[in-house]
Amino acid sequence: MEKELYWLWLTTIEGITGYDITALLERFETAEDIFNSKNYDGIIGIKSAVKSKLKDKSLKKAEKALSDAKSVDAEVITFDSVNYPDILRYTENPPHVLYLRGEMPNWDRLLMIGVVGTRDATDYGIAATKKICTELAENGVTVVSGMARGIDAVAARSAIMAGGKTIAVLGCGVESAYPPENQALMNDIIKNGAVISEYPIGSLPLKTHFPERNRIISGLSRGVLVTEAPKRSGALITARYAVDNGRDLFSVPGSIFKDFCAGTNMLLGTGAKAVTSGQDILDEYTYEIERLKIEKPKKNVFRTIIGSGSEKKVNNEMSISINDRKYQSLSEDEKSIAELLIEANMHIDEIKRRSGIDIPKLTPILSMLEFGGYIKKLPGNYYKLNI
Repeated sequence: MEKELYWLWLTTIEGITGYDITALLERFETAEDIFNSKNYDGIIGIKSAVKSKLKDKSLKKAEKALSDAKSVDAEVITFDSVNYPDILRYTENPPHVLYLRGEMPNWDRLLMIGVVGTRDATDYGIAATKKICTELAENGVTVVSGMARGIDAVAARSAIMAGGKTIAVLGCGVESAYPPENQALMNDIIKNGAVISEYPIGSLPLKTHFPERNRIISGLSRGVLVTEAPKRSGALITARYAVDNGRDLFSVPGSIFKDFCAGTNMLLGTGAKAVTSGQDILDEYTYEIERLKIEKPKKNVFRTIIGSGSEKKVNNEMSISINDRKYQSLSEDEKSIAELLIEANMHIDEIKRRSGIDIPKLTPILSMLEFGGYIKKLPGNYYKLNI
């Protein structure tokens, strides 16, 4: 029997927590030992209801979880696997199973920096994130984010465009993108890194998953950078996990008059290092970069689908269709905007009016299309299609 099944049995028991599993592993060496045991008495911290559920030895849920993972080409990484990242293994409440799509990282040879921030990113936050993450990726740093809209998405896209690697930690199953408009980004992350989750295939993006997901971002990372966040922000939860796990904390200074900088400025007052460039972070890891022999990525390694040969010429003029191959990985919202810009260059207000997408949601979509090379921003908040 595949050893993964015992871990999947354990982690899919309803009501069991990571702390319960950690307590069990203090008594038993492996998940298989836990499965084979008939006596769970005397284990401190394990409730009687959990002990009762451990007596159900059915492997149906585990077999389904493993089959579902294989159906989407996802790897199952268990806590005792050689592929499990050591940097995460020794955090307070580590996930005992990870699902991964993409390239299996050589975790011990990576310098990983988590990058998080508000979903409602401003032009300032986007520009700062793009600058710093590009510089980090160009120097071989792996950017870790949550693939949320806003700062997370900009961080991942910037790393990819710089030819670097990026890892996204999801709050749902690895088969689906959340938010849905980041489907194209998720596809590119899988090609240029990995997406991981502790939740089985088919798991929905529940509210409770995201704070839990944040502990994995900080747990994987040698340091965490917050580039833009108000005082009430999920990014600050990740920052708190970083401090609790002994990780370095970095923050981008912002205006004292802007609410969206209140969280990052507050972190500076509690000991975070102020950074304005990727080099400010790299300077903290000179020894690690030398020890790990971190290599800079080769230029232009990102295989963009722009210019894929799907354009057609009619009467010596370029004819573009939203059905062309290069647009097929875009989300429906991204496609609708690209289709509008096929007609003509357009002001953001006109794009909003014709697409029906409100500005708070539209701005990050336009940013991702721009970073992906699909569109270009012109002076005066006009946009044009890149051909």
